[in-house]
Amino acid sequence: MQSNNKNNRQLANLFNDDWIDHFFVNPWAFSLQNRDDDRLLKEFKPRTDVSETANEVKVVCNVPGMKKEDIKIDVDEQHRTLTISGEVKKEKKEENETYHCVERSVGSFSRSVYLPKNVDLDGIKANLEHGVLRVNIPKKTLERKTRSVNID
Repeated sequence: MQSNNKNNRQLANLFNDDWIDHFFVNPWAFSLQNRDDDRLLKEFKPRTDVSETANEVKVVCNVPGMKKEDIKIDVDEQHRTLTISGEVKKEKKEENETYHCVERSVGSFSRSVYLPKNVDLDGIKANLEHGVLRVNIPKKTLERKTRSVNID
């Protein structure tokens, strides 16, 4: 019970009455005047879907506003991973401009996907259109080897 009370006091201290009163009197006092302060910006982490059909593995990644030159796709054959990486750069700050809300994320990102053994790493194709990166990895048929084992 004491632990619960301690947590409640800590939470109450985060949002003390003075802060809340000040916010509701003048919400723009909390505007983001220094946009160069990276602590105010969220890390960019593109939403990624990975799916599989009988013929291929698909990776679809939302990268709005990015060009293909800003994105890198690497395949590690030894560890069987596909890694999509890139960077969303900060826009130039305008002089005499005060930001009241900054929701767009910036920074470098890297997303890795483990690939099954039955994919053709040489047949990977990627396409970027309207801010959506689509990577198709075709499957191949694995040779099944059967051998006999002698009993000693």
